[in-house]
Amino acid sequence: MQQKTRIDWLDIAKGMSIILVVIYHTLLYHDVHDMAPDLYARLSSIMTPIRMPLFFTVSGFLAASAMRASWGDFLRRKIWQLVYLFAIWNTARWLFFRYVQTNVLVPTEGSDPYQLLEMWWAPNTGIWFIWALAIFMVATKLLSPIRRPTTIAIAAMISILTFGEHLSIDLFTHRNVLQYFVFFLFGCWYGKPVVNAITERPLLTACAGLLIFAALYVLRWRLQAIEKGSWALVSSIAGLAWLCGTAVLMSRLQSVRHAFAYFGRNTLPVYVTHVMIVSLVVALAATIVGSNAASGYITAPLVVVFAIGLSLAIRAIADRSCAGWLYTPPTRRQRQAVPA
Repeated sequence: MQQKTRIDWLDIAKGMSIILVVIYHTLLYHDVHDMAPDLYARLSSIMTPIRMPLFFTVSGFLAASAMRASWGDFLRRKIWQLVYLFAIWNTARWLFFRYVQTNVLVPTEGSDPYQLLEMWWAPNTGIWFIWALAIFMVATKLLSPIRRPTTIAIAAMISILTFGEHLSIDLFTHRNVLQYFVFFLFGCWYGKPVVNAITERPLLTACAGLLIFAALYVLRWRLQAIEKGSWALVSSIAGLAWLCGTAVLMSRLQSVRHAFAYFGRNTLPVYVTHVMIVSLVVALAATIVGSNAASGYITAPLVVVFAIGLSLAIRAIADRSCAGWLYTPPTRRQRQAVPA
């Protein structure tokens, strides 16, 4: 029973992560059209140290078993899937932003076919996380024989230097890899005892994490009393404790558990499609209501709900119409079953 609860709250934590990401992108597109309410923007900004660290920490924990596979199985079953998905959905985004809707956040996306080649080493796309996951998984398996505390310490230092802008890195995807690798690494190597501890004391974990996170926010943004890189890393850790503890508590409420756990088990379709939906819907809303931040108080939540719902609906339709290959690489057996 304890194991089931643990899996449920991990799914809830991933569900929280995807909801925070959709909110973030929705407000970015609202801001471009001068429709972003200041209150929403401030609240989303506060969650910046938590959004992707939460996703990568949970992903690292869930990837731990894959690290025990042989290199052949590991590359074939895990890395190939990520490479396949990145190729499919980056191409889909490129076509969408070339022929359907201009990406007002990155106007150059879809402008040059060379981007379909460049994406493999310098992706400038919202689905960079798939690319990063492949790098993180290969790097973690390569580093497994090395002393783990030392590796974690080095990864944490690189994260601090990158968060603190001490390393001059222009492309945000390259920065993100250096900033977030430590979270994936920690989740993979040390996630099990931490998950056990949070599961046993969720209220204490959530309250302590929230208090520390709030204190760090005040120190950084009001008193400027802490270095930016260190603040970002420690704030992320405190935020993870806060939301993970909260996820355990939420898992004890059946209706909440089912809803959020469903999101957590279906983050992929939301991650890969929601930006295209958000960009189109917000542009449409802007033409209807104009540049009005007050309207954003209503349109932003509606866009978030619509984008998540439509993303999940597209996945369901794909699965029912022989287009499941958009989300899962066809297996040899599936290919042989297709009539000539």
